[in-house]
Amino acid sequence: MNKLISNYLKPENIDDIIGQSHLLNSNGIIRRFLTTKKIFSCIFYGPPGTGKTSLSIAICNTLKIKYVLFNPTINKKIDLEKIILSNIKNDDYFVIIIDEFHRLNRDKQDILLSFLEKGNLIIFATTTENPFFVINPAVRSRCQIIQLKQLNKSEILIGLDKIAKKLQINISMDALEKISYNTDGDLRKAINTLDLINTLYKDVEITKEILDIITPLTSSLSAKYGDEFYDIQSAFHKSLRGSDPNAAIYYLARLIKSGDLISISRRMIASAYEDIGLANPTLISRVVIATEAAIKVGFPEANQILSATVIEMCLSPKSNSAYLAISKALASLDNGEIYRVPNHLRDNHYKSHTKLGHVGYKYPHDFPKSWVDQQYLPNELKNKEYYSANPDSNLENQMIRIWNLNKIK
Repeated sequence: MNKLISNYLKPENIDDIIGQSHLLNSNGIIRRFLTTKKIFSCIFYGPPGTGKTSLSIAICNTLKIKYVLFNPTINKKIDLEKIILSNIKNDDYFVIIIDEFHRLNRDKQDILLSFLEKGNLIIFATTTENPFFVINPAVRSRCQIIQLKQLNKSEILIGLDKIAKKLQINISMDALEKISYNTDGDLRKAINTLDLINTLYKDVEITKEILDIITPLTSSLSAKYGDEFYDIQSAFHKSLRGSDPNAAIYYLARLIKSGDLISISRRMIASAYEDIGLANPTLISRVVIATEAAIKVGFPEANQILSATVIEMCLSPKSNSAYLAISKALASLDNGEIYRVPNHLRDNHYKSHTKLGHVGYKYPHDFPKSWVDQQYLPNELKNKEYYSANPDSNLENQMIRIWNLNKIK
């Protein structure tokens, strides 16, 4: 059985890394690791195929640092302890690269803490999951979280061209370009397509036409090929937002020709929540149901479902107040406004909560109209307003009026 070239061609040093310019430019954190020859424990977080493990290995190779790979899906807790104890030294440090860190049980994560405290163990953890949800806070606080971005088609094309030349694959630039457009930013998937070609079609010059035979699924999405597809998606979304049923139906037809129901559904659901929002919340659920129905019946029957729903979305009143509210809250966090939860809102489902001062919560359902005046935001933000009703949204303002009437002073 042939070894996958995605493994065979793992980057040997940092110069082999494709993409991630935000980390590798002169002021990027990874570049600073290399120029200062100082590293820290890191959590590499990003979509599949962005090169998280490859980047970890490349850093170690470039700095000539000893490393060991550990994968929690195949290795056990005892293996983790053995790896650490057999490699760690008081006067030196080594790196353990832990793939799919989100699959590491909490008890295994806790093993790392004492060694991290001593400073002679560096962990490079890779995960596709949000580290704030899946990684023990104690471990997370001792690591730098580094986000890898999905590769764009130009970056993937550069990588494929290098690999094709290295392996002497007889493939046209047009064919390489088509592969780069149809792998959704996943370099590993693109490389595995080259692997298939290199294994089975060594004696054939690979053109776009030959590629259609080799990978018919991607060729069936030929209307999706190129920047224009993304421009059409953008125009479709903006036409929905702009309440223009004629333009929205035109761009919907263009997207239907691509055969990509998933992309159409994503755009419609995103627009429903972002642009219609609280002005017509019942329509949002209908959009979700309609797109699920369209996917279930497929084309051409889906055409009518999508058309009727798109027209209703265009004719609906609009409000982006919910979108603006969460955007303001996220910006607040980015600006460092992260404060302790007030004591009376902290978890009190254990006997000793009073010793920690977790008291004073007023249960709203014990009061008339299920409302009581108490502070929910941290003290530093107690007068902060993230949400403002859209003044042109009748339903939203009606809800606000009822909300104000229920508040008892």
